[in-house]
Amino acid sequence: MRLSLVLVWILFPGCWAVTGPGSVHGLPGGSVAVRCQYERGYEDYLKFWCRAGTVWCSSGHIVETNGSEAKVKWGRVSIQDNHTQRVFTVTVKNLTLADTGTYQCGVHRTLLPDLRDTVNVTVSPGKSLLCSPMVMAGV
Repeated sequence: MRLSLVLVWILFPGCWAVTGPGSVHGLPGGSVAVRCQYERGYEDYLKFWCRAGTVWCSSGHIVETNGSEAKVKWGRVSIQDNHTQRVFTVTVKNLTLADTGTYQCGVHRTLLPDLRDTVNVTVSPGKSLLCSPMVMAGV
């Protein structure tokens, strides 16, 4: 029984070792900032952001840290880790409707499954206050 519990832990590591917001929403042309927290002990590990596949990332990591707190950019996406707060922030700028989807924020572990959480990103048009009929009418 003890061996099976260890095996389960290795195959399905701490479900709460990385926690994201669950979902975020942005407007086309706008940006979203996704904060993902992680447990103590993972400060120097690589953190990543990817599109979710069936089990793993669908096409590799979109962006990842190098284990430091330096901001890393790849196109419209950046990631920065804060070791003191044990949180990393992924920012996606100039959102498009194609950015809508399921993503994963995670901590990369060598020779063990990565720790990750799923984040649903929704990009949809919204009403701008400047275009509101009430603002245009001076109400």
